[in-house]
Amino acid sequence: MKSMMETFEAAALEAGKAILAIHRCGPTTRYKADCSPVTEADERAEEIILAHLAGAFPEILVVAEESVAAGRIPSVAGRPFILLDPLDGTKEFVNHHDDFTVNIALIEEGRPVAGIVYAPAKNIAY
Repeated sequence: MKSMMETFEAAALEAGKAILAIHRCGPTTRYKADCSPVTEADERAEEIILAHLAGAFPEILVVAEESVAAGRIPSVAGRPFILLDPLDGTKEFVNHHDDFTVNIALIEEGRPVAGIVYAPAKNIAY
């Protein structure tokens, strides 16, 4: 089994490729109930990452931005969970700027203990 960080990295890189393909073509934007923008890049990236996480860590709950916006909110009280923002900086993405990231983190006892922040347009990962 891959390590958690290897899984996070593979998921972020694959999601980043999908995000960049949509970025080049120009995304279609709509707005969530909180008036924040969402694009097909947000949704596709989340699908990719969730598939990676389900395959590697089916026992760990995932709190994912677009899933939560759709009303799927898991109860994580007292449990470790993975926090996922598949495309942080959607406003910058929509405006054709390069300042957007893919964020994945393991949260234990309310604190991030492992994670990746990947800026696909800059090809930089932390």
